[in-house]
Amino acid sequence: MDIISIGISFIEILAIFLIYNVLINDNIFKGITKRIILSIATSSIYVLFIEVYDTDALIIFVGMLFLNSMIISKIEDKDTILTFIEFIVSALLMLGFELIISFIVYVTMGNDDLSPTTYLILVTCIMSMLIYLLNTNKSIKKMKFSKFFSKYKSINIIILNLFVFFLFIKVLMSNNLMNTRIIIPITILGLILIGINCYFYIYLYKTLNEKKKSEIKTSFNPLINDLMGKLKANEHEYKNHLNTIWSIAQVTAPEDIKEKLQEYISNIVDDTEEFSMLLNVENTIIKAVLYNKGQRAEKLGVKYIYNVRSNFKDISLDNSELTVILSNLLNNAIEATSMIKKKELEVFIEEDNKYYIIDVKNRTEGLKVEDLSNIFKMGYSTKGEGRGYGLYNVKSIVDKYRGKIQMSLDDDIISIKILFSK
Repeated sequence: MDIISIGISFIEILAIFLIYNVLINDNIFKGITKRIILSIATSSIYVLFIEVYDTDALIIFVGMLFLNSMIISKIEDKDTILTFIEFIVSALLMLGFELIISFIVYVTMGNDDLSPTTYLILVTCIMSMLIYLLNTNKSIKKMKFSKFFSKYKSINIIILNLFVFFLFIKVLMSNNLMNTRIIIPITILGLILIGINCYFYIYLYKTLNEKKKSEIKTSFNPLINDLMGKLKANEHEYKNHLNTIWSIAQVTAPEDIKEKLQEYISNIVDDTEEFSMLLNVENTIIKAVLYNKGQRAEKLGVKYIYNVRSNFKDISLDNSELTVILSNLLNNAIEATSMIKKKELEVFIEEDNKYYIIDVKNRTEGLKVEDLSNIFKMGYSTKGEGRGYGLYNVKSIVDKYRGKIQMSLDDDIISIKILFSK
């Protein structure tokens, strides 16, 4: 195998790893030893297949990129497809910068027919310059690219289009099928085509997404209307309550007035507090799910307490995903609590400087600490066959957004806390 070719491939692949570290991990040296080893192995395999087995360079490059994405996703416990998208972005930056410098060389020297050794030196300088610029750019460090790719899924199709386009240009150039002089018109035409396709895709994506949101809100409208109806009914009765309070004060002995009034007023508060607190919740999905599950808890005799300190305004989840998480966590807690003596459950929805937090606590009987690791596995349930998929769906969404699940069991109180990074 040609050492120079391996060297060029090694520099390019290592550059992709380092760019990935800068953009995604905000630490250029994270896992550097493993990345160097992977770069050496990948570049050797790449050159072996191309020079010895005469395999298509494009197929091998994409294959090696996806293989590295799989390895890194396992090491960092991430979604493989998301990691692949992040690697594609890193590769696009590397390829784009390489094409720009190649064009500059062509303009200044009059040709792009460089010797392998000169090209190796040039690639090393190009990649070093690119990584230095990215690593020292403060605005780059402030952007959370991984969260961006998870939240704005429509951007992924643009990235894939650009990636295929740059690979197409690179393959043509590496096989001497296109010289630098015609790169500009082909690049412009290619970008126009990609732009048109992406515009229609994003338009379609937004249309379907808005339709999906509208359907979810529409399905919750009866619940909200029911809630407002009960609040208006309670408001209508306030005059009667005031008259009753006045009457109690008139007919009760002076020494018993305080006790009788406290007893009556506490009953009024207990009857209305559950509904009135929901008025302060701005997020329609949170409000509707809490009200819906509150009604179910009431029917099953479960004491249901909620505390909402955040409206999850900028959370990455869409409405359907938030519904799945809240509904399944509360369904599981209500059903489990309804079968024991102490029927109590609490749900906290809040946020701090780093996370959006959903914390559901409920009493349990017979659950052991070792059982906690199985709760989110597909099909696991203590309630019989055909169950155990709700919490698995919750975990799938949490993993998708690289969230965290924290579980604890203390004095027969199980806590399931979901955290999503801001």
